[in-house]
Amino acid sequence: MKKFTLIISVLIIFQLIFTGSVFAYSNSSAVSYADKYAVSPNRLNSLGQGYNYYSNDCTNFVSQCFYTGGLSQDSTWRSYVTYSVNTPTRHDSTAWTVAESFKNYVRDTGRAWKLGSSTLNGTPDPYLSYPYTNNSANLVSTNAGRTVIFYDWDGDGTMNHAAIYVVNNGSSTYSGEGSGDLIDQHTSNRKHVLWRPDRRQSSSKKYTTRVYAFQRKR
Repeated sequence: MKKFTLIISVLIIFQLIFTGSVFAYSNSSAVSYADKYAVSPNRLNSLGQGYNYYSNDCTNFVSQCFYTGGLSQDSTWRSYVTYSVNTPTRHDSTAWTVAESFKNYVRDTGRAWKLGSSTLNGTPDPYLSYPYTNNSANLVSTNAGRTVIFYDWDGDGTMNHAAIYVVNNGSSTYSGEGSGDLIDQHTSNRKHVLWRPDRRQSSSKKYTTRVYAFQRKR
């Protein structure tokens, strides 16, 4: 009986190893990837390494970061390479590349939960709503690398942009933005800039934007 129990235990361990279940999500790996490729995208090369780069690349970039951190792909959220005459082609799902679809995916599959939403004036919504603040209690250091910030530019309930939260209470790399909680993003490509649209120099929709934060489960 002891021998049988040992065999079963070993099989379970091997199954966990090969399914990746024993490996915790790595916030630091996601942040390191985001910082490395925020300004210089990790483009697909002739060896099939790297990723596609789109004119609207924000969610594709965040997906890469989360995948590097340890979020496993599935049939809905995935990016994979095929070869034709030794030429690599990368295929990306809608959930991988489109902000609204990625938001629905992490919410509906339970792979992330909503921390809350924010507007410039703290306008109420059906969930939790907060005014824009520096270093909100909803964004702390342990959230970095596993929190995606979605932006609904028009307040119509459809996400238009996504970024990854990387630094708690840091100084923006852009002159005049000051300090606070920072994100990395694509389109436009930015590293260590404030997540708050009202503090961003280039934001023209700060009065109509609602920001949503979703945190990846450990």
